[in-house]
Amino acid sequence: MLVEQKALLLSLLTITAMLTTSEDRYQGITIDESSYPVTAIDLEKDLLHLMQGLKGKKLLWSKVTIEQSDFIPVLAKLGFEFHHCDEKSVTMVKPLIEGAYIPTSRNYIVGVGAVVFHNEKLLAIKDRFSPGYKLPGGHIDKNESIKVALKREVLEETGVEVELESIMNIGHFNAGQFGESNLYFVCTVKVINDEISINDADEILEARWMDVDEFLSNDEVNNYNKKVVRAAIGNTCLKLTEQEIELRIPGEMFL
Repeated sequence: MLVEQKALLLSLLTITAMLTTSEDRYQGITIDESSYPVTAIDLEKDLLHLMQGLKGKKLLWSKVTIEQSDFIPVLAKLGFEFHHCDEKSVTMVKPLIEGAYIPTSRNYIVGVGAVVFHNEKLLAIKDRFSPGYKLPGGHIDKNESIKVALKREVLEETGVEVELESIMNIGHFNAGQFGESNLYFVCTVKVINDEISINDADEILEARWMDVDEFLSNDEVNNYNKKVVRAAIGNTCLKLTEQEIELRIPGEMFL
């Protein structure tokens, strides 16, 4: 009997060891997707054995790549729910105890815009998606810094080369393109090259240096754009500048 019990235990350990896991500081366990078995049937068996041995843990995380999408029904069957995704994968999570706190999924996008003054003119654009003139800017790409995104967006939309001086305004808007929130950083900049040459003609209809009064008096310019331009003119805006400081997590800091 003892031999049979040892054999059974060894069998369970062998099966469970097929799934490689790591623990986070919030008492969660993450399964390494590279350790998944070949078939969905084997994954279900491995997950059941793994969950039986998880004591005192709160959450079980599982990332599934596009190539592993056949595993999603198995995870859903075992109580996993969708949490967040990107172009190539979806991450699912299963509460292991009642009332376990699940961190909020990524529910916002971040954008950046520029108030560009040069020779008493304001840089403005028209695009294909909204009426009237507006300030140049757009979404910050994945792993892109604010200052790099700002320089890229202004260059793509107008051809004008700029460098970030300071963050002057932060806007928060609901009801984004996919139902998410939108954080928008408006910045003042230094002009390096003022020549206009639209690089993103698929989106941008016009880019020009225009009189500030013309921009502010245009009925099609939205109130938000007008407000930040007036603040920049009156020097009543924020002036958060990038700080040279060693950060524990790579990023940017503005004070």
